[in-house]
Amino acid sequence: MSGADQKEDLERQIEKLREYCRAKGYEIVAELKDIGSGLKADRKELQKLFRLVAEKRIDVVVITYKDRLTRFGYQYLEWWFMENGMRIEVALGEEPKDAYQELMEDLIAIITSFAGRLYGIRSRKKKNFIEEFRALLNKYGAGR
Repeated sequence: MSGADQKEDLERQIEKLREYCRAKGYEIVAELKDIGSGLKADRKELQKLFRLVAEKRIDVVVITYKDRLTRFGYQYLEWWFMENGMRIEVALGEEPKDAYQELMEDLIAIITSFAGRLYGIRSRKKKNFIEEFRALLNKYGAGR
C-alpha cells in the first residue's frame, strides 16, 4: 500500500490472498506487507522477498495485483523470479483501467515519488503538492 491510511484495504487484500492460497492448497511461508510507494525499491518487505527468492525458500509469490509488487518494471521481477525457479501469481487479476487512467496514475505515482524526496516522506508539504497537482490535472481535463 502506498499510504498508512490504506491499512484497512491492505488487511482485506491479505485476507483475499489467504483464501486464494487455501483454495490452491499452498502452504503460506511468509506474509509480506509494505506501506510505501511501489516506486521505491528499498522497501523493507520487498527486500525480504528478494532474500526469500535468492535463498530459494519459496516456490510461488502470490500478489493481489501487479502494481502492488512494483509500479514499474514488473517484467524484470517476473523474469528474475523465473530465473530463480519460482513464479508470481496474480490472484485478483488486473484492476479494470483504461490506458488513459493508467497513464494518469503512473504520472501521479512519479510526481508523488519525487515530491516525497523533495519534501520528506511524511511532510504536509508533499500532500499539499500532490493535491495541487491533481487539481491542476482536473482543471485542464486530464484528471477525468
